[in-house]
Amino acid sequence: MAGSRIYKLGNIFTRVEGLIKAGGMLPADQPLWLDVYRAFPPVEEPSFYRSAAGSGPVRPILYPEDVARAKFYREHGSAPVDLQNSSELSACQKFLQQSDKGD
Repeated sequence: MAGSRIYKLGNIFTRVEGLIKAGGMLPADQPLWLDVYRAFPPVEEPSFYRSAAGSGPVRPILYPEDVARAKFYREHGSAPVDLQNSSELSACQKFLQQSDKGD
């Protein structure tokens, strides 16, 4: 059964292919994505042991609006927001608009 193998031993494509070859899955019952995967295989074979190619640590992303929003919630707390009425702005959104006009 495909679920009994550890994911480190093969990707889902090789496991489904093995089930079809061994008779554990009928070709008529194969997943829809299998034909797409065969037609357009990945450039690099997916592998658990392949290290992620990163360009170092992820740098923090902080926008000026985030600082203003944090200041608002620190001073005023959070009030209930009516999610059904999308035309009405929340108190924080009104505060941000006022702070944008002042800049």
